[in-house]
Amino acid sequence: MNKLLWIMLSALVALPIAANAEVYKWKDKDGNVRYSDVPPPSNVRQESIGGKKPVTPAATPAPAAPAAAVSGADAKKKPTASLEGEAIKRQEQAEEDKKKSEQKEAELQIKQQNCTTAKAAKQNYQQGGRIYKMNEKGEREYENDASIARGLEQAKKDVEQYCEE
Repeated sequence: MNKLLWIMLSALVALPIAANAEVYKWKDKDGNVRYSDVPPPSNVRQESIGGKKPVTPAATPAPAAPAAAVSGADAKKKPTASLEGEAIKRQEQAEEDKKKSEQKEAELQIKQQNCTTAKAAKQNYQQGGRIYKMNEKGEREYENDASIARGLEQAKKDVEQYCEE
């Protein structure tokens, strides 16, 4: 029992040390304040909130090598500014793709709802019997044969338009 108590006490003391994560605060290009445990791109002014102190690399520019002296391996390396620019472009592209997929999903959901409604209307008109609609006063208005035929044709067109059968 005594050993268990010491283990629990040790874990309790070590817990805050393990949770000492760095939190960053910055404003994005739209002016929204963002909080994250991942540092923002280096071209954004950031503020560290609690946790460990951020390690910022020294901003000493590397000496420029003459174009003729660049080897094949060095020619493949890109400057960090262009890498950050590409990262920003990838992030913007990902956000754009996400918006497009959300829009397509919303359109698909609306189309499915329209299909369900059209099928229900078609079934209602095909069943026959007395069909009515409610007017503004909440009273029933029964349809005649001609309006039922028009409603059935419209329901069939809606099913063809919204349902992929």
